[in-house]
Amino acid sequence: MNGYDWAPPTAAEMAVWEAKAAELERLGAEHAEERFTGRSDSGLVEAEVDGNGRLTDLDVSPEALRQAYPQNIGPDTIEAIAAARAAASAAGREKAEGILPGVRA
Repeated sequence: MNGYDWAPPTAAEMAVWEAKAAELERLGAEHAEERFTGRSDSGLVEAEVDGNGRLTDLDVSPEALRQAYPQNIGPDTIEAIAAARAAASAAGREKAEGILPGVRA
């Protein structure tokens, strides 16, 4: 067999892949409804995202507004959103791994 040889999948193989695709679709919809949070290292900003990484809530502590360096709110906000998105991504990868072991996105 060379790199160009290819046999089409059997009906049974297609059924397996279609079932996996349907399960991934279901898990994706379920995951999109979940919420994930992340906090800045300073603890002054907390972000919440949905499973697709869209920002759904942002909480800036009153202390952040009173601190000597309020210009840190921007970087803290980015840090909190990134942490929440990382949590959502890790949870999504874990779910997909259960259906397609060894496949990495």
